[in-house]
Amino acid sequence: MIERILFATDLGAYTSHGLIHVESLAQTFNASIDIVHAVKPIDELAVAVIKSHCSEAVKNEVLAASHIKGLLDTVRNEIFEVLASDEYGDLDLVSRVNNIVVEPGPAAAVILSQAEMLDSDLIVIGSHGVDALDGCSLGSVAGKVLQLATIPVYLVPMVNTISQIRVRPSFPLLR
Repeated sequence: MIERILFATDLGAYTSHGLIHVESLAQTFNASIDIVHAVKPIDELAVAVIKSHCSEAVKNEVLAASHIKGLLDTVRNEIFEVLASDEYGDLDLVSRVNNIVVEPGPAAAVILSQAEMLDSDLIVIGSHGVDALDGCSLGSVAGKVLQLATIPVYLVPMVNTISQIRVRPSFPLLR
């Protein structure tokens, strides 16, 4: 039985297309939804540049764990606000969303660890992100999740052009 669905998203232009599938599955199974978005952590090169070229105050602010947590909280709040907006009025998403998780790390690893931690019954993920070179390729994150998941994965085929999907509000903070 599917009671808890994890929706993995890059918050790109195809997110609304995936949300339509997630909402339909959640209604069919009367399931709750956890939304997971992985963000790239600050890499070693960025940290080195910050440490060598920025003032002490900037270093402390940018590299402070509380600052990073604040940024992640802002992204999480932005996701919730967009989902709760009138533009999503015809979808029953907000009432079904348990968690919105925004976590730094490699996307596939974050998705798989959150699926386990949240005790998910199903992972929903797009076949590829907006930056895919062609509509036929399987994205690297989707491929890794498919290979390593211990629970079923619902792969949403992403269309070639944005004009073919139902466009919803974007996440301007992340653009």
